[in-house]
Amino acid sequence: MLLNSLRRPLTRIFFAIILLCPFSTFALNISLIYNPESSYQTSFLHALSEHLTNSDNIQLKTIPSTELSSVSLSPPSIDALVNLDGNSIGKVLTLGLQRPTFHAMTTLANARRYAACLPNCLNSLAQHRFFVLDQPAARQLDLIQLISPAFNNIGVIVTDYSLPHFTGLKKLAVIRQQTVIQHLTSSASLRYKINDIAKTSDIILAVADTRIYNASSLPQILLTSYRHKTPVIGFSKGFIKAGAIAGTVSNLQQLTQQLSERLLVHDSAIEYEDGNLVYPKYFDVLTNRHVAKSLNLHFPSDDELKKQLLSHEGLQ
Repeated sequence: MLLNSLRRPLTRIFFAIILLCPFSTFALNISLIYNPESSYQTSFLHALSEHLTNSDNIQLKTIPSTELSSVSLSPPSIDALVNLDGNSIGKVLTLGLQRPTFHAMTTLANARRYAACLPNCLNSLAQHRFFVLDQPAARQLDLIQLISPAFNNIGVIVTDYSLPHFTGLKKLAVIRQQTVIQHLTSSASLRYKINDIAKTSDIILAVADTRIYNASSLPQILLTSYRHKTPVIGFSKGFIKAGAIAGTVSNLQQLTQQLSERLLVHDSAIEYEDGNLVYPKYFDVLTNRHVAKSLNLHFPSDDELKKQLLSHEGLQ
């Protein structure tokens, strides 16, 4: 008991050192967990490695997620851990390693399957940060305003796993005098609700929750919303190409750049944290002009929209 009480302050001190002090003062051993059968994870791994190997004080070790164990993650040889496999979050948490751990390539909804306390697990998971693919709430609401200030009733469909994202949106919407309407559902009941949601919303803001938006449900969601002339804000390039009107997305290079900066203790990502979550800093705006034209919506170019969003975030 006494030993555990002594360890907790010590691990917090170590984590603070990892986050706030430059790694250039010592060689840092980083272990990267990934699924070799995932081409996207492999590409992410290679891109991240290129960023990190530019530093003489970084030593990288890769661990296939199938070989994940307390032995492969022996603490004496690891200073920090990067997990690229969203399906391995639960196993990594179960191991209870007292090392700074960064989970990348996941979403809030997926991560909450293993860490229900998210977005704020600073007491129970103080060593863990989740670099989510979800875009910041402020950025999404700003984009909607830039597309059309007339869009005041914003429909947001969530499940229990993605519900905290709506909470963040609602807090900001009150300040901005926008109305965000929650539609709590499940994948089974969504098809019965989407018609009413599209009918009563000026625009639908999609959250990155595959229980709602997936290959089987997306065609119905887009067709139903289009029938009611209700545009949808998407969260991926494929989603926007399929029929969403616009969205802010972060590509592989942008995501690896932000993560590598954080691992090298660059302070640029700090302001994008919310509890244990770290939101994408770098992004692009993508729009579907065919959908916009059919809905008689006119707004600035993708580059101009991005420029204005960056201006709002003070990043120009």
